[in-house]
Amino acid sequence: MAGADGATEGPPDATYAALEGPRFVTAPEPARQSVLSHSKSHPRMLESNATSHVWPLGALAELLDNAQDQECGATRVDVDAFEFEPGKMALSVQDDGVGMARSNLHCMLSFGFSSKEHVVGNVGRFGIGFKSGSMRIAHDALILSRREGQASAALLSTTFLNAIEADDILIPMFTWTTETGGGAGKHTYVASEPSNTAEWEENMSVIEQYTYLASEAAVLRELDKITTPTGTRIVLFNLKDPPEFDFSVKNDVRMLGIDPDEQNRTSARRPVYQQHRPGQQMTLDVPEDYSLRAYMEVLYLRPTVTFSLRGELIEPRCPISRLALEYYKFEDYTPKDLPEERRAPIAVHCGYQEEKSKHCGFHIYNKNRLIRMYQRFGAQLQANAMMKDMLGVVEADCLEPTHNKQAFNTTDVAYQKCQKHLEKCMNDYYFGVQNLRLAGIGAGGKRRIGAPQGGTRKKGKNAGKDGKGTKGKGKGKKNGSDGDSDDDDAWVAKRAKSAAGGKNKLDLRTFFPRVLRKLMSHKNSWAFNEPVDAEYWGVLDYYEIIKTPMDFGTIATKLDAGEYRTEGSAHGPQKFVADVRQVFYNAWTYNTPGHQVYEFAQEVGRIFETELTKAVGDEDVWNLKAGNVLAMCGPAPAKEKPAGALAAGDGAAKPEPGAAAFAVDSEAIKAMVETRAAQAIGEANAARDEALAKLHDERAAREVFEAELEAQMAESLRAAREEEKSRYAKLESEKDTLLSALSDSSEMKRMYQERVKALEAEVKALKEKVGEGQVVS
Repeated sequence: MAGADGATEGPPDATYAALEGPRFVTAPEPARQSVLSHSKSHPRMLESNATSHVWPLGALAELLDNAQDQECGATRVDVDAFEFEPGKMALSVQDDGVGMARSNLHCMLSFGFSSKEHVVGNVGRFGIGFKSGSMRIAHDALILSRREGQASAALLSTTFLNAIEADDILIPMFTWTTETGGGAGKHTYVASEPSNTAEWEENMSVIEQYTYLASEAAVLRELDKITTPTGTRIVLFNLKDPPEFDFSVKNDVRMLGIDPDEQNRTSARRPVYQQHRPGQQMTLDVPEDYSLRAYMEVLYLRPTVTFSLRGELIEPRCPISRLALEYYKFEDYTPKDLPEERRAPIAVHCGYQEEKSKHCGFHIYNKNRLIRMYQRFGAQLQANAMMKDMLGVVEADCLEPTHNKQAFNTTDVAYQKCQKHLEKCMNDYYFGVQNLRLAGIGAGGKRRIGAPQGGTRKKGKNAGKDGKGTKGKGKGKKNGSDGDSDDDDAWVAKRAKSAAGGKNKLDLRTFFPRVLRKLMSHKNSWAFNEPVDAEYWGVLDYYEIIKTPMDFGTIATKLDAGEYRTEGSAHGPQKFVADVRQVFYNAWTYNTPGHQVYEFAQEVGRIFETELTKAVGDEDVWNLKAGNVLAMCGPAPAKEKPAGALAAGDGAAKPEPGAAAFAVDSEAIKAMVETRAAQAIGEANAARDEALAKLHDERAAREVFEAELEAQMAESLRAAREEEKSRYAKLESEKDTLLSALSDSSEMKRMYQERVKALEAEVKALKEKVGEGQVVS
């Protein structure tokens, strides 16, 4: 590098002048330099700052926070992992926000530059989140950002800084002006800063040597991975050793074990990775501790952007919505004597989740960001069974998180007040609000906070008016009159009756496997238990006629994979029923009436519709009985009359011939219409799939064209760069020639001047001799 040969001229930092350059601060003239010294930041600062993050997933969340903040302007954030070299993985975080100008990018890579403090919706405030998070996970971070008319790239690399033994944090940084053109949203890049060619090449040499990008063209290709007009892409590579992440799960990034020796542990009950929490069992499995996907699902209480991980969307899990049993929200509480910028109410939500779980404690959010998971308080920390399955959510924007955003400043007065208020809410809820556990039922409503209304708890601000409070006092008749006790007893009885009735409610999670097992074990279902082997059965045109093949074996595989989920949605159950009926539609479409397989489908289809009708009953909340195939199945086989049975009433009037048949036919016609409608939907789905396949092919062809165009552009750029280098060499040669000619002319001038002086001396001497009367011979 320039100046690395030990030159003594110039300022002390001239060794790295080409990297710092005039793009940061234009150096004043030596005679005008200030008497004040500049404070440096040694590269070790990056590593020491990263030690605040003990948990790697918490460090990665720092990058997500920047994209979530409102000034970023993002609507989507994609987290991905890829292999940039054989056996070496990298992590990327990309958003479609407004991007960063060169000055903003420089501030982000510096320490303490933050405008987020006390901004509504932003949790950051110290200006060190990106540096501490990225350097905790990896040795190197590449930042690429594009905004309207400008694109920038920078490298924050401890590998580079340690290699050159730098005593200050040096950052190679480039800026291009951009123009959109060439079709398909392609961008044209023109180098802008550094404007000096030598400085540009010096900076680019650092990128080429210490990153996986071998040229400027590769950097531009990485910039083009930002497919939106504006956005930012951060790539973390050269991950820390020993490895901390497991990339074997295709749609997730998970933590490896705490200790390599744990791979041979004798107990299989202990989770792979677990954070320490007071009062938590070592065998308790908390997926959010080791799964990035599970952590991102609860990281923000109310996400403002859409997240995806390794190509699959993140489905947020609101921790408040899981408090389905005995949900209660206490009135907001605001600690006193807080500064104006921190004055915000604390909201406490309590409840139980429906399924049995050993998890307990509170998720505490600060400005929409999860700070603590399953934090236990009060009786949850004691050696008893009280409140050990109580869950809750706390929204505490007035508290101060620590630098790593994984804990709170426990010495803060506001935190101590919040803890005291939370423990009081826990006691009031357990002994006075809830009736699911023995403590609440046994209290007889004596400690209940307000008279319950209809066995439910209202959510929102108006809930306090109808039986919500924080002081643990009833709000019915004065002095605890009998009227309140009667209301409480009636409410408890109604809850018990409702709970008893709920046990008979249809559980589709058990019904689907049971009915599918019954269908597959039927003696005539052998034709439907696996995909049709067209060649074996001699039906070579089967897949030309049947556009949506389906069989019970495929349905069983999809059921095991969880594609027919029933939690809170009708999509899964309806899809299961539609797939089962599709098996029968295919049999009736390909075979003619009277064929053996046609009749088998009628028999098995009749069994399925009968079982489904029994299971869903008259309510049919998810409309599963619509489109049934009973009309296609025909009448059920008539049972033989016992011998000697007499007709009921020999003298009874006989029905008119054809009347019953007409009634059956009308019902059959109605069912047939529904069946044909279902078939039409199936054909429409097939047409859609065909159109999507065609679109996929067109997209693939377009990508090939774009790759060829990109290669041509890269070749043109390389040729232009080579031409510029050749012209530069030619100009250097011409300069040397002119300097040599100038030097020669100066020498000749000196010789002539000396000759003139000698002649002048001779003339002077001759004049003196003539004056003295001497004659020159």
